[in-house]
Amino acid sequence: MAEVAVNDKTIAQLKHLLSITTDGMEGYKQSANNATGPEFKALFTDYLIQRNEYAEELKAAVVSLGGDANTVSGGTFSALGRLWTTIKTTISSDAERTALEACTADEKAAIAEYEKVLENTELSAELRETLTEQKAGIERALTRGEQLARVYS
Repeated sequence: MAEVAVNDKTIAQLKHLLSITTDGMEGYKQSANNATGPEFKALFTDYLIQRNEYAEELKAAVVSLGGDANTVSGGTFSALGRLWTTIKTTISSDAERTALEACTADEKAAIAEYEKVLENTELSAELRETLTEQKAGIERALTRGEQLARVYS
């Protein structure tokens, strides 16, 4: 019975990360589609591809623990955030910078959520490694985005 509770907790945490990852994919897709500068389009497209890979890994982990990964989608709060970003980029003369700022905020939030999940002492070594690698990738994305923002500020 205790193992089921542990699996349920881990599945719930992974589904939450999957939801965040799905939101990130949508944000990067929208940003890539709206970007006019090649460096911004490349950045957003690179991270869209990365988040898609992360989503597939998270889905596989959920399924391996007996969960249903097909019931996960992005969150309502993030959808509202993307709508607000769309409005701001539409009226902004610096749409890419606005999108980059939104992505940076989302990356920081995602890192914090990964840190919470990584506190789970019941994660298998393989799953912990996967999540640690994903978190490191998001941290690199954050650094790259912040560097680009400084260049274009």
